[in-house]
Amino acid sequence: MVYVISLFPCFFFALFDYYYDVFICLTLHQKTGDTLLTVPISTFHTAQTVPKSISKPIGTANITVQGLLAAELAMNASKIRTPREVTPHTRKDFEDSMPVKWHPELQRLLPPVSLSLLAAQKMKIYSDWIAVSSAFPTLSYELYLYNWLRVGTRTFYYASHKKKVRRPRDGDDCLALVPLADYFNHADVGCEVTLSPSGYKVCAHRPIEKGEEVFVNYGSHGNDFLLLEYGFILDENKWDEISLDEVMLPLFSEEQRHELKAAGFLGNYAVDAEAVSYRVQLALRLLCMTPGAWQRFVASSLVDENEHQEAVNVMLVKALKTYLGKVQERLKQVEGLCCGLSSQRDTLSRRWKQIRRLLTITIGRIENST
Repeated sequence: MVYVISLFPCFFFALFDYYYDVFICLTLHQKTGDTLLTVPISTFHTAQTVPKSISKPIGTANITVQGLLAAELAMNASKIRTPREVTPHTRKDFEDSMPVKWHPELQRLLPPVSLSLLAAQKMKIYSDWIAVSSAFPTLSYELYLYNWLRVGTRTFYYASHKKKVRRPRDGDDCLALVPLADYFNHADVGCEVTLSPSGYKVCAHRPIEKGEEVFVNYGSHGNDFLLLEYGFILDENKWDEISLDEVMLPLFSEEQRHELKAAGFLGNYAVDAEAVSYRVQLALRLLCMTPGAWQRFVASSLVDENEHQEAVNVMLVKALKTYLGKVQERLKQVEGLCCGLSSQRDTLSRRWKQIRRLLTITIGRIENST
């Protein structure tokens, strides 16, 4: 079988100590809208391309697409199908960068959102491994986990257009390995990436100079997500936010929590560099109003209601300062650790410092507005 992948004559691949080890640069100047890469669907690595010798013994009912693709890579069957190997990250790459491979003491000091994502990730891995190891008991867990992470860090969104192909129950599991496209690193703003019935196309979103690295955007993800799913954080990330659940939920009584849950506003309280989420503003008003008045407020969507704003600001600043104290304590704990790698401790410390910075900015913005 012959595969045709259109790699336009503007790229070269370079080794560099970046998120991992490979990135794409241009050898020619490109204008906005220029096509840089097209990858036909016939080259995609999907659940449907996994050899029956692997998929049939495992079954598809109790395993994710990621888990199934990982099984194929782990058993070297991918060479049967794909025109080239998946981006060759080494096991050491993942040992260094992926929190699921970190020492338990480092994992314990992850921010709350990261911890929650890590717990969910571990459950996925465990469930997939049970399905695979039951079918192939001689397969090494470490080898499987390595390939599970390879797939997770390199896949693109894909849902088959064929009517006979059953879509994954979880939308997050609509995945495919896309040759060459997985060399692109992530940035807040990147090239335009489009999926059509014929395949993926990557086009320049702005003029790109010769020698400049070419990025795509993996999605509107904060740094907690990027760290758990891809093993890196950005110094500047416009999508970054921090969860306030740890310091906000204790403010509410059991009755108030029930009220918030019934209205769909219990938890998921967040703040970013620009603003405090509407969920935070609305939930804190429950502490200033009678339940009936609060329900009417929610029903009428009075987003510009200012009667209780001063009281809300006072409570919010107090909660933020409480969290700031917790962050300082976490940083001290991270600095006192000797386990794991220095690069892992550095990443963890950087993340907590980013959270500290966001909290400090938000506190200053609120106090200056009153």
